[in-house]
Amino acid sequence: MPVSNSSPLIHLARLGKLAYTREAYDSLIIPPAVRTETIERGRAEGYTDASLLENLESEGWLRTGNLSSQSRRLAHELAEVVGRGEAEALSLAIELKERLFMDDHKGRRIANFYRIRTTTTLGILLELLVNRTITISDYKRNVKIYSSQGWISAEVMQEYLERGERFE
Repeated sequence: MPVSNSSPLIHLARLGKLAYTREAYDSLIIPPAVRTETIERGRAEGYTDASLLENLESEGWLRTGNLSSQSRRLAHELAEVVGRGEAEALSLAIELKERLFMDDHKGRRIANFYRIRTTTTLGILLELLVNRTITISDYKRNVKIYSSQGWISAEVMQEYLERGERFE
């Protein structure tokens, strides 16, 4: 069961791909700080993706995992380098020895140090394409939308468009 940080959940929700992600993964686990960022704060600020995530939580697909005392200590240390949500997601993935969904570059480097496999939002979209969960046209459209939001460079967008073309 992969562990997720906030940004992949938010971006996939805004792209309308959480339902597809649900088909690809039996469930996702998030730490408390990510729940606070995505559901509680999102709801308070009126984001519709927060309600969607809350529904997935009530259905049992999105689960909040508690950190052990050792993982809480590690998260506290990591929070000096990355945000609190990233720190807790990293600590939980390390504790559970699970794959981590994370866009943050520093966080992915830390995960690599701990030998935790990471996947970005674009990587998840590519997996959905490879598994034929989404079509190539849907994939390309979503990569371009994601890029237009300023989260990735034109070079990264082109790289992922080319990767996707291999599965047409």
